[in-house]
Amino acid sequence: MSTASNSGVEKSTNRLNVEVQRVSSFKTVKRPVIKKRNEDKVFKLFSGPSKPKYNGLTLDVLQSLTPFKNGVDLVKQESRDLLLNCIKLHPSVHEVFFPEVKKDLRITDEDLRGFPIHSLAVAVICEAISKGDDPYKFYCMIEKNNLENVLTELYTNVHWKKLGFSMYCALYPSVVRDARTNISLQDFIDDDGPEWAERIIERMTEPSWTMGWVQKIVRGHVTEEEYNMAMNTLFVKLHMLDPQSVIPTFHLLNHIRALPECNLELATRDYLGGPLDAVALSAHARTAVTKETMPSNGTSRMSLDKIEVFYGIDVDEFIMTEARKVGVWNGRRPDNKRTSDLQDRCSVM
Repeated sequence: MSTASNSGVEKSTNRLNVEVQRVSSFKTVKRPVIKKRNEDKVFKLFSGPSKPKYNGLTLDVLQSLTPFKNGVDLVKQESRDLLLNCIKLHPSVHEVFFPEVKKDLRITDEDLRGFPIHSLAVAVICEAISKGDDPYKFYCMIEKNNLENVLTELYTNVHWKKLGFSMYCALYPSVVRDARTNISLQDFIDDDGPEWAERIIERMTEPSWTMGWVQKIVRGHVTEEEYNMAMNTLFVKLHMLDPQSVIPTFHLLNHIRALPECNLELATRDYLGGPLDAVALSAHARTAVTKETMPSNGTSRMSLDKIEVFYGIDVDEFIMTEARKVGVWNGRRPDNKRTSDLQDRCSVM
């Protein structure tokens, strides 16, 4: 082995030894004091039979529960899908673009409280229309600069992050499961959330837990950014087990000198993962703008006369009303009138 190689190994070993000494100084670290709730211990006149403990719950299973699979945050994806369902069901767009879509029962009106869902629903549909190239020029009716400003405001304001956090926390307990046992975080919450939160914190005060992270960081297996992300993922889990445990645990981590400083991003992270993909709605927009409307004077499709047919009249009205309210209609009208003869109508039939 070369001298340079020996020197590198020696330096790495020395760094690790230094960290070991620093970790050893925290063997007496006490876990944060968290007030336990007593409401379940008092006598309840009308309380039903106690819920049986769920078998198979262990600290190892709890710690292994993660929203990530193959690098994809499954809870984030479920949250985005659920938000798209909310958009499709909004009265401003439902009948015109998504009449066949049914409500996902996992969402309630309270989850959307305070969020401008009307503006988002209209803006996302307008984005899908504007990115199309329909023959009737509906895409020319959208003021793209204004639309971009509206979407930017929606995706960057505090309400977007609040909505994401609310939906993420609502879905996490049932979505995140152990692959082998199918145990979910909800099982731990139902069993005794605060107690399981305290057991996680107990494990974190053990020198072996700190040493494990120190070794990963020193050896370059984990960056400080990845460590911070892992700790915030842990904070989310603790928040759902016992919200009161998060702040004390955050302070505990930042008092362990051997570990990098951790930033608490529980309420500032974008849990929905940025702008929605309007392309996912393009097929619905295309169907709506190409919907044919015959004259209302009772003319038969089998008439020998030429007939004026209009396309996407509901979309035209949508843009002139709902899109106008949001400020993304530029005042133009579509070229959606066509003259149809019998041969054209028979070919369509």
